[in-house]
Amino acid sequence: MSDEANNNEHQPKVSRRLEKRKGLELLIYDLKQPKLIPIKLLTFIILSGVGVLLPFTTIHMKSLGMSFQEVGAIYGVSSVAAILSPFLLGLIADKLGNFKVMMSIVHASLGIVGLLFLTVPPSKVWHPYPENLTFALGCTDTNPLHLNSATLALADLDSNPCHVHSEMIREKLNNMSVALEECGYICYDNNRPTDVSNAELNEPTTETDPSLPKVAVKKVVLPKMEFRDAVFFPNYWSLDVTCSPTRNGDHICELNRKNGSEPIQVNATLGLDLTSSSVNTSGRFPVKWMTMEDGIYSGQKLSNFECGSYGEDQKFRQTVYFKDSNQADNDRAVYQFCRPQCVVRIHRSELCSNLALEEVFNPQLTFWLYMLFRFIFDVLLGGLDLFVGASVALVSELGGDYGFQRMFGYIGIAIFSPISGRLIDEFSPDLNVLGNTRPAFYLFAGLFGVAAIGMLTVHLDFKLPAKRLLKDVGSLLKNVELDMLLVVAFVSGICNGYGFYYLFLFLEEIGGTSSLMGLSNTFQCLSVIPLLVFSDRIFRKLSHPNVQVLCFAVNVIRLIGYSYLHDPQLCLFFESLDAISWNFARTSHVAYANQLGTTSTVASIQGLLGGITFGLGFGVGSFGGSLLIGAYGLRVTFRILGAISFITGFLYLLFNIFYLRRRNSEIVNNMGADGVAVEPTVTSNGDRH
Repeated sequence: MSDEANNNEHQPKVSRRLEKRKGLELLIYDLKQPKLIPIKLLTFIILSGVGVLLPFTTIHMKSLGMSFQEVGAIYGVSSVAAILSPFLLGLIADKLGNFKVMMSIVHASLGIVGLLFLTVPPSKVWHPYPENLTFALGCTDTNPLHLNSATLALADLDSNPCHVHSEMIREKLNNMSVALEECGYICYDNNRPTDVSNAELNEPTTETDPSLPKVAVKKVVLPKMEFRDAVFFPNYWSLDVTCSPTRNGDHICELNRKNGSEPIQVNATLGLDLTSSSVNTSGRFPVKWMTMEDGIYSGQKLSNFECGSYGEDQKFRQTVYFKDSNQADNDRAVYQFCRPQCVVRIHRSELCSNLALEEVFNPQLTFWLYMLFRFIFDVLLGGLDLFVGASVALVSELGGDYGFQRMFGYIGIAIFSPISGRLIDEFSPDLNVLGNTRPAFYLFAGLFGVAAIGMLTVHLDFKLPAKRLLKDVGSLLKNVELDMLLVVAFVSGICNGYGFYYLFLFLEEIGGTSSLMGLSNTFQCLSVIPLLVFSDRIFRKLSHPNVQVLCFAVNVIRLIGYSYLHDPQLCLFFESLDAISWNFARTSHVAYANQLGTTSTVASIQGLLGGITFGLGFGVGSFGGSLLIGAYGLRVTFRILGAISFITGFLYLLFNIFYLRRRNSEIVNNMGADGVAVEPTVTSNGDRH
């Protein structure tokens, strides 16, 4: 390539570009072009399909039981597939000799592979435990042989294990809201061993703070109690508390039975002794104090309990025996000594970290099968880049604006993404487990099936990026302005790749529904439509470098804001900001790259830009994000990416001030001296899914 050609590549476009229509005139002209109607419809359908599925893929992987490390590894392979895709699809197009047929096959295959994801077996299945735990509130001791004790405690009667929240032990959070229900006699198994010895219960954890009580550095797991270990016989009496002062100014509260009262539910707050060894050994929580919402002592903190008639032992007139017929080697249970106690219900989520029983199958099969399907899926997904390239070529040939075509795609996302989220919620009756994402895959397959048919009806002919990408890359990278654009696109891909794959998982973690997630996409797309309508004017007024700096500033606000978000409804505001920080930024990337290229290199530039943004950028954002999440959590990762966005935006601002403005000023002065009309900041159009 001659020096003259090289110089022409880096010079601003001259007066012939001034003839391009602008503003409202361009919009009206674009809408009147009959050849662009199929492009608008296909963009609408394709982006609708992307919007109904891809944001929910991380939730789908987590619902199959994959860890963050496995999810990150799969997304890492996805980035490799995104880079290889233009080369592979270019070779296939050369063999077929018909780009239109190849695009139809690619979109049909995407729909089929999307359905194949539903055949991946889960590596784990969660069986939710009951919402409430059952305890007995009574006078007891850590030694079950001595039932006449003045120690008030909660005894675990639940048949499922409870892993006490570690932060409750570490921070001594012992206030527990309970529902005091009917009272009666609870009879215990005489054959039950006096102590529960289980090595797993006392297994050390990573907590080694010597200032904590001994029980706090162990895994606190309430022993699994079979229901036959205790039998409840309801009776018509309730708990009566009478407190009287002592000589030293303190008080003593005596617990008795109040006969003849109807069973009613009383809400109370108990102060539990979480450091007692009886928690691990026998599933008993000593009660240090109690506050009841009803009665003469309503709202008062009662302590120093003494058991009167409430703690009296009762003996069966006739011994009751029980034997489980399903277990031949099981000894019979003997119920003889009973105690007056009240049943207490506690929400499992307030006390236990394990809300479901985890059943493990074959994690390796799930991981490798999903990775295979995902690699094929992402290779085929690269076909969307080829469709974008063909659309850009056709739009440029007709003098239209690709931003307007893209606008129809965002309208599609705004319509179909909430539908997908709503269907996921409708088919996910249990809110305690991850949503059923199957409807999203069915919608995706249907939309891409329609797109496959539509591809056969439109004329698409352009130069594939894969044919010259390697050959042109050396000369392209000699342009410093383009190099900095690629760096900006790479960082933007990192930040938005993390948000694209993990945002919905974060919203689900803080209580957001799938319907809200879909609605967030709607807000994002509706917010970007006015920007796309006026994109030509904005790019000419501000210039692309300034637009990129502005987009990074908005991205910092969005990422830092998410790190402090607790109300999932506020995601609608932050996703509106994403219309600027990502959608509009991406439109500027493509337009700026098109401006920096020539007729012979523009396709290669777009291929390189897409590979760096969606291949490397999204790959690093998804894989690196999974590692950061595992180490620091979702919120801290948002802050780290916010800091990266700030640093990148600031450095690019300095590059714009101290290099681009000076160079453009010199070029304008030189060409102005030669009498040539110049437009330093112009725009072209294009984008990717």
